[in-house]
Amino acid sequence: MTTPDTPTIRMPGGGISRRPLHLILLADCSGGMKGEKIQALNYAIADMLAGLAAWDRGQEQAQVFVRAVAFATEAFWHIPDPTPVVDLRWRPLEPVERGLTNMAPAFRLVAEALAPGRIERRALRPALLLITDGLATDPPGQFEQGLNTLMSVPAGKGALRLSIAIGRDAQSESLNRFIGDPSVPVLVADSTTDIADRLVVASLAVSRMSEAGADRRALADTIFGKGGIADTVFGEDTII
Repeated sequence: MTTPDTPTIRMPGGGISRRPLHLILLADCSGGMKGEKIQALNYAIADMLAGLAAWDRGQEQAQVFVRAVAFATEAFWHIPDPTPVVDLRWRPLEPVERGLTNMAPAFRLVAEALAPGRIERRALRPALLLITDGLATDPPGQFEQGLNTLMSVPAGKGALRLSIAIGRDAQSESLNRFIGDPSVPVLVADSTTDIADRLVVASLAVSRMSEAGADRRALADTIFGKGGIADTVFGEDTII
């Protein structure tokens, strides 16, 4: 990975290289995800990434890099290194038997990955996608501490943060707090068949990050607003 002091890379012919857009998935692998849910999620993620890869190949402005965190009682990197979406082959997630839905450990892992010096200075603001089928089960105070750790990192605070709740019972104030913007709704998948549709919306939002100058509120207006998707202009706003 390049460092903040890495010189600007130019493509053959003198053009400036595309700006990195980091997408990090935070995927619930608790015991409740076993069976049809995890199968549907794996299929939907693979399909979403294929769509993003097709979009990426036609891009002149941004290049999408993907990582993934799996969380249950603990959290661990499922895809630890930023991988170009065009090169990624999705490895299926596996549920953790009797695993809880502790989100704070996942927040802390992502905060470490987005710490100053870990993301290119030219990078667009990252996108974080939290997917869960249940309420946070973190011990008292731990969810808040984990989220505060993520928000203390400039790239974490400035990120587009989206959440997909698998089942209406999964929708909670915790997910709204993770998003941190009342104009951006939790994307609710009432059934496993809805997961793919919600991921399509999320991937559309990620692709528009390069066009909307990483303005989360403007992005929310274009993706989720009543007016539909408006024409936007690629901006120069970075994570710094």
